[in-house]
Amino acid sequence: MKTMRRVIAICFLAIFWSILAKADGYFGIHYIHFSFLGKEYSIKSKELPGGFPTSQNNANNFSNMIKLLDDYCAETIPEMLSIKNRLNLSDWHYYQLIRKVSQQIVPKEKDYWGYTYCKWFFLARSGFNPVLCTIDDKLLLYIKSNSTIYNIPIKMIDEKQYVCMNYHDYNYDIPIEKTTPQPIQPSLVDNGEDFNYMISTMPDFPEEKYVNKTIEFTYKGATAKHEVKVFPEIKDYFINYPVTDYRFQFNIPLSKVTYSSLIPSLKSKLKGKSKEEGVEYIMFLVRNAFAYEADSSIYGREKRFSPEETLASDWSDCEDHAGLFFSLVREVYDLPMIALSYPGHINIAVRLENPKGKTILHNGSIYTICEPTPQKKVLHLGEMEKKLSKKQFEVVYEYIPTRS
Repeated sequence: MKTMRRVIAICFLAIFWSILAKADGYFGIHYIHFSFLGKEYSIKSKELPGGFPTSQNNANNFSNMIKLLDDYCAETIPEMLSIKNRLNLSDWHYYQLIRKVSQQIVPKEKDYWGYTYCKWFFLARSGFNPVLCTIDDKLLLYIKSNSTIYNIPIKMIDEKQYVCMNYHDYNYDIPIEKTTPQPIQPSLVDNGEDFNYMISTMPDFPEEKYVNKTIEFTYKGATAKHEVKVFPEIKDYFINYPVTDYRFQFNIPLSKVTYSSLIPSLKSKLKGKSKEEGVEYIMFLVRNAFAYEADSSIYGREKRFSPEETLASDWSDCEDHAGLFFSLVREVYDLPMIALSYPGHINIAVRLENPKGKTILHNGSIYTICEPTPQKKVLHLGEMEKKLSKKQFEVVYEYIPTRS
């Protein structure tokens, strides 16, 4: 009798869940599936009914669109914010999550305007202040931000800075200098948060997605090697990251797995050496273990890598070498440093107890020049090319450890 009751109960539950599933389908409820930061996610949503118009010219149109998105994405936003909080995502990496979800709801290749509306909506409902503008037949997404950005359009609205987030979708080729993009929607958020391009934490990528990379270079006539774990997909999460202040670029931390694979072994290798010897060793590592290639020949524009991107990449330029050198010196020794910008080049100078060779006096302290980018001549601590030593430079970033 108990067995029969159990069978009846199981059949009843099966019928019940089947009815619920059909009801979900009837009301348009479904799950979107995507990969993010190396993991698979499913988020409950509703299937939007058709495409979006390719122009919006009055408040009524936007009001109707917001109601539509609020209705169909009501359960999506809390799940996205839960992922953000659980993974402790920076604003930039949260925006990558927004892009992933928007792509699943309205694929950009099928309906670019609808895809962009979704990103705008998710940013607004997440507490930021995005603005949509048009120029000719193009739809531009701006976000209110105080971050210093150099290579993408900036728009001032009510004396507040807005940064364009989808300039790359138009191949970085929009005649903004000739025609001013016009806002096309009323404000959805009156006092939204500023979008912060500073990345102070890196997400935890799945360890099984990392690959081993051998860093090999010559130092003092001998071959030195370090094994490091890198996450090949990291470039996908920085692909459209803009050119920011060096303060932002240099201080993007390493992910936990990459850090654990390199920094302890580097500290062990340098144990017993003076800081001067250790800094020179790191300088040779960065200079000789990573091939140089100018951004212009690869991307056709300026692009700055995070330190971990440089570790994972096959090539990098002087700014990328400088950023990795800065990161490694900070992690191993946490010494005061300054970034020196020359015409077409950048160097790092480190404050050492025993300055070597070419030095820079800055704010009452003496810094030793370090050249982390490959040069025709082998340069040691405090040495630089003669033609560079005659050029004017600007201190574009100063790092002072909190303990100093």
